[in-house]
Amino acid sequence: MNTPSLPVRVLVFVGGALLGGIVAGTASAALPAPLPVVVGFSVALPVMNVALHPERVPDDRERALGVGVLSAACGVVGGVAVGLIAAAQGTQWATPAAVLAAFLATEYGGRWVADRVGDDPRS
Repeated sequence: MNTPSLPVRVLVFVGGALLGGIVAGTASAALPAPLPVVVGFSVALPVMNVALHPERVPDDRERALGVGVLSAACGVVGGVAVGLIAAAQGTQWATPAAVLAAFLATEYGGRWVADRVGDDPRS
């Protein structure tokens, strides 16, 4: 495992935050209120986790990218589902509940995917 230096990790973290902001800004054109935040957060979190916990990143680049994309997808699905349900009920907690659900789905969904993907026996 090649652990990057602190400045590189900071750049990756900030890059993930910027990516999440760009995705949220783009999603705000088509999605209702709590959902752009959820989508942006779900996309940013796996990238930011690479900077925070580089030891968890798989050595294979394609596997790492696949785990990150599936982790973000888990967060988007979980957060959007909770956000839509909370917004339909008209509660003031729609955004915090959706972001919490997105965080949990991204973190634990990503760990679940990483555990299930494993090494490819064909290689």
